[in-house]
Amino acid sequence: MEIVENQYLSAGVILVTQFVFIYLRTLNVIHTAEKRILAAIITGNGIGLAWLISISIGANAIMKGEPLPILAFLIGGSIGTYLGIKKELNKNGKK
Repeated sequence: MEIVENQYLSAGVILVTQFVFIYLRTLNVIHTAEKRILAAIITGNGIGLAWLISISIGANAIMKGEPLPILAFLIGGSIGTYLGIKKELNKNGKK
């Protein structure tokens, strides 16, 4: 499969899927705490799909010792967390 054979393509896919995974996870926790069932279910399904893609490619990168996809994994997660929390703070009128 081309994605797992090319570490640059792997890194790009992991960056996007990790961002989506962590961003949706952050929103999912908020929706769950607010007891918003439909929003929690939708974000939960997105979390599952993004996690499956990201972890399968990421595990392959770990086994091959490819640093670029691993770095993309960490960066994507960090950006997703930041933007997920920032969105909620802006929604609630906080900085």
